[in-house]
Amino acid sequence: YENLLIKYKPFITPIKKNKNINACWHLYIVLIDFKTIGLSRSFVMNKLKEKGIGTQVHYIPLNEQPYYNEKKLFLKGSDNYYNETLSLPLHVKLTKSDIKYVVKNLVEILGIEK
Repeated sequence: YENLLIKYKPFITPIKKNKNINACWHLYIVLIDFKTIGLSRSFVMNKLKEKGIGTQVHYIPLNEQPYYNEKKLFLKGSDNYYNETLSLPLHVKLTKSDIKYVVKNLVEILGIEK
């Protein structure tokens, strides 16, 4: 994903590998500037679903959890991150061809083809 998506920055920002961290890649999250592109995340997710591509949004910000809702906690950074995040398919049977298909369709739906 990273190699295919990096050229679409700043519209899509892939998570970069870090040589000092051995991450467990159970999710592949990208940040998408939905506001600048002029599309909602739900619209993009639905269009990808029509193409057979399942996406998700993980990890609702802490201040959105029920306990903190009562405290009216505002965390600008986490809210901004959450509003731009989208988890792309990632599993053991995912092929390079599958990844190219996901990226091709995501870029087309976002209207940012290069």
